[in-house]
Amino acid sequence: MVMKNKMLKRSHLSEKTCRDIIQLFCDDLTATQIAAITGVSRVTINNYLKLIRTHIARHCEDLRSARVGTTGSGRRTLFSVKEDGGIQPAFYGFYVENESLYTDELADLSRQEIREFQQAAWLPSGEGPLHRYAAIADFNDWRLYRRDTVPGRQPQDGITIFWGNTRNRLLKFRGMNKNTLYLHVKESEFRYNYRAEDINQLLLNIIYQYPLHLSKRV
Repeated sequence: MVMKNKMLKRSHLSEKTCRDIIQLFCDDLTATQIAAITGVSRVTINNYLKLIRTHIARHCEDLRSARVGTTGSGRRTLFSVKEDGGIQPAFYGFYVENESLYTDELADLSRQEIREFQQAAWLPSGEGPLHRYAAIADFNDWRLYRRDTVPGRQPQDGITIFWGNTRNRLLKFRGMNKNTLYLHVKESEFRYNYRAEDINQLLLNIIYQYPLHLSKRV
């Protein structure tokens, strides 16, 4: 039976169940845990979580577009990723601006490029193709490369905290499809930047303004 649901057109779940799923998602439970609590199949839960994460990625992308004055033509969400095919980049650049942390997907980097990036701390400001970033994460080897620290010393700043939280969150998704890595990184960015807010209410507001089914048109 298809139920009327403002969050997702033609949904077989009630709006209340969708709200429950979103609350449990915001509590950072896994799909298996959410399925057990709600009584909804894990396959269905996974489908909903993909839509939710796509919405979060869209929100982060739109904020960045507004910040840098672009139109959002570089949007990289779940459905465009699937169409791209192939191996998705596992390198992400991190930088902080106005007390918010941002992530950018980067093309595969060589060891030489990583070394040059780390040495860029001694270059004049603005030099080098990666000058924007304070750190680069390699999600293949789960390593974080910093360019703004003394070798051998790791500062306890926002980037370190963000990387620790992101690494721990993603490692629990054993066998995660790398094609969805972008969505998980953007989710971590969203959680970090809104850590002092009620992300459940924020996410509900986003979804009611832009329902989940619209992500299928990306």
